[in-house]
Amino acid sequence: MPKTGRSSIGLDIGSRYIKLVELKKTGTGIILNKVAVKEIPGDIDKGDNSAVFQIVSQMFSENNIKARDVNISAGGQLVFIRFVKLLQVKEDKLKQTMKFEAQNQIPFPLDEVAWDWSLLDRNKNATKKAVIVAIKKNIIEEMTARLKEIKLTTSLIDVSSIALYNCMVFNDDYDRSKLGALLDVGAKISNLVMFRKGNIWIRSFPIAAEKLEDAKDKGFEEFMGEIERSIEYYFMQSGEELQGEKKIEEMILAGGGSRLAGLESGLASRFGVKPKILDPLRKFNIPKDVFTGTGEENFKNQISVAVGLALRGMTRLKVEVNFLEDMMTQRSIVSQKNLYSRISIVTAALIMLSFSIFMRQDYSLKRMKLDKVDEMLDTYRTYEPKIKNIQNAEDILAEKIGILYQVASSRSIWLDVLNTISGILPKNLWITDLSAIVSLEKNGLGRLDLSGKAMSYQSVNDFVSSLKSSPSFKEVKPISSSIETDESTGEEIVKFSITMDVVMPEKG
Repeated sequence: MPKTGRSSIGLDIGSRYIKLVELKKTGTGIILNKVAVKEIPGDIDKGDNSAVFQIVSQMFSENNIKARDVNISAGGQLVFIRFVKLLQVKEDKLKQTMKFEAQNQIPFPLDEVAWDWSLLDRNKNATKKAVIVAIKKNIIEEMTARLKEIKLTTSLIDVSSIALYNCMVFNDDYDRSKLGALLDVGAKISNLVMFRKGNIWIRSFPIAAEKLEDAKDKGFEEFMGEIERSIEYYFMQSGEELQGEKKIEEMILAGGGSRLAGLESGLASRFGVKPKILDPLRKFNIPKDVFTGTGEENFKNQISVAVGLALRGMTRLKVEVNFLEDMMTQRSIVSQKNLYSRISIVTAALIMLSFSIFMRQDYSLKRMKLDKVDEMLDTYRTYEPKIKNIQNAEDILAEKIGILYQVASSRSIWLDVLNTISGILPKNLWITDLSAIVSLEKNGLGRLDLSGKAMSYQSVNDFVSSLKSSPSFKEVKPISSSIETDESTGEEIVKFSITMDVVMPEKG
């Protein structure tokens, strides 16, 4: 974890704007020392990261920021986020348990991703909840390389939606007892953070300001529908914990898109709660000249993520993850191993030199030099077992990684199956439960049973027909179907169950 210090910089690079915040700690609190927002010119190719990072370099120069270490974030659909419940686990077993959970939750081998986790609560008398985040290593490597090109460094890469949540919690700009929704409307991506009593749930979707501006009423309706589906999915996952609580009590807005005309009134009408704009600067000391020529209100909607990132260098926050944590640990191990190797080489060279001196000098001098050689040999013997232990640990780790890779590879079959089902899933039908059996025979058939709900029998029939038409499935058979009435809406919903054979690909 990055150490807290006297100053910290948060850098939030969006698809349309770059936001920069520098915080400083004083005896009276935290000061907003520098803040800047710069639009990415429309004639720059958004895929040209070099040009975007050159703008970042200009922002540092224009604002006379001397510090070179920054906290950055990744977000949207680049980041894989999962929430897990843990039974009573001792503190010394927690890391091992979270690694096991990560292997089950992350759909990639762990050596291909940068990942981290954070507990959401530490109540010793209750089931613990934690969040696991992961991202492809090549994305992290590219981000750090681009920073290096403009002579910047980073020791922290956070998740943008978590940084946003930390900003809200630090500023105490919410009601802890209420079930709330924190909605960050960016240019291309929107992030929804559901929160209540310290627990959170996050989902990102690719409908945001640009689509709302271009598609007008149609885009607005899609945006509202995506929020409704996200909230419904949250309630489904929360289960008994939110029994009887199916209504949002508080809605907080952030992001540049939150200033779009009609958005606040539309949300209030749709969800029955009046939204408010997050104040990311509520608890900071703000010098008068910070917003010279711009005005504080022009920035507030856009800098919440950057503020949350800068806070990671100032104080402990509610949820702390860092994609660089594991990578820095591995580098430290390699560095330590290299250090021991160099010590061994130097020690061996000194032994040879001492032996040469011993042969050329008189007995008294030889005796003295021999004593020094014995001291150096003691040093060598001290480090030699540590080097061997590190080598043995490396061999064991390599063997475990090989086993985990084989297990993860076998799971990729079901990722393809679920992706196929997702592609043919009708709009008004959703899956509530599924179970599967994998065939270990060459060209054998797997077995998949699934249950779900739909708004009509027609949707179920369409879904069954699509499954039968897919080359991935055989013997698709409906098991049961029935109609029930939704207690909250009064609408009739079709419950159904389907079983099928899954065509397993030929094993290489």
